Amino acid sequence: MYAVLDKDTIKNEILPHLSVAKRGFISKSSLIEVVNAILYKLKTGCQWAYLPVKELFSGKVLKYGAVFHHYNKWSKNGEWKSLWLQLLDKHRSELDMSSVDLDGSHTPAIRGGEEVGYQRR
Repeated sequence: MYAVLDKDTIKNEILPHLSVAKRGFISKSSLIEVVNAILYKLKTGCQWAYLPVKELFSGKVLKYGAVFHHYNKWSKNGEWKSLWLQLLDKHRSELDMSSVDLDGSHTPAIRGGEEVGYQRR
């Protein structure tokens, strides 16, 4: 089984910030493994359909749609963003900002940028 983070870290740091199902529904797979699958997807950037679920789950293997359902639910509620901000705030002293890479979306446009507008070609 591939693990982005160990189970104790996910259980103690991440799961307390995320909501669980209401009305007594119990997931057939562990939420720790679901969070690990989401972290794998975010780390690698693979498409949801190509998520290697057989390698990410030890017991009951969920389909990629079920993993996306959990991620989408937590994202729409704003829980995933608040979790991210709280983890960054908690571990601020451990972050090494000496080597930060930015992509091209953060560089200024030389020829006008948004002022030019959409060019239909």
